[in-house]
Amino acid sequence: MSRFTGKVALVTGAASGLGRALAVELAQAGADVIAVDIDEGGLERTRDIVSGAGRRCFTRRVDVSDRTEMEALAEWVFAEVGRVDILVNNAGVGVGGELVRIPMDDIEWIVGINLMGEVYGTRLFLPQMMERGSGHVVNVASLSGLVLLPFHIPYTTTKFALNGFSQALWAEARRYGVGVTLVCPGAVKTNIMKNTRIYAGTAQQEGLGGRFARIIEEGGKEPEDVAKKVLRAVERDRFLVLVGAEAYALYYLTRISPGFVRRVVALITRLVSKGD
Repeated sequence: MSRFTGKVALVTGAASGLGRALAVELAQAGADVIAVDIDEGGLERTRDIVSGAGRRCFTRRVDVSDRTEMEALAEWVFAEVGRVDILVNNAGVGVGGELVRIPMDDIEWIVGINLMGEVYGTRLFLPQMMERGSGHVVNVASLSGLVLLPFHIPYTTTKFALNGFSQALWAEARRYGVGVTLVCPGAVKTNIMKNTRIYAGTAQQEGLGGRFARIIEEGGKEPEDVAKKVLRAVERDRFLVLVGAEAYALYYLTRISPGFVRRVVALITRLVSKGD
């Protein structure tokens, strides 16, 4: 029997990409799924796939950055479904460019979704897990939560914060029998770049953004493969999940020589900002 059989999993950002793949993989492993997103059309497609796997799928349109909507989601879940055994905080967005070029509204937007959405979800569903003495929280971050990349400052800020949040959560939740897994993938074939708000100051900066997009599209891991790796980590109660050769290489390089990585990123930033 799978560890997931008969469990209830809530997945945010479940209308597409990695979120959908995680919802489907959980269903195939035997879990019922609560799929959350703002894309109602995408949620319907996710529900069809999950239902096709023989599991129940509830869908809710929720903006994870809105505390009121998240609180209403929790009330609905406890009243209609009863519990959440596995919480997957996956919803995320991107903002790129130098800090001085990025509007404050976009900084608040990315912090609200990438960081506060995961904090809200955890704070609302963790207490019931603690009372039962079981459960698992999966926080989907990024390679950018572990290493420095050029022109990713808002994204990096939220993902580094999520790294710290998850480490502290692991320490706190452990004694209640609740596991925590932090997922830090490199390039994954999702649509995040299509919705990323980029503020380039030069043609070279814009070109660098285009290269990032091509790396994701052409060399990124398939979401289904990443989802399988995440579920294996949850089954084994592992904390950190790295995905992709670039994630392993940059993670260990940063651990060995963080100063060297900072200097390389500073050099890249200077080179592609000429003429600014």
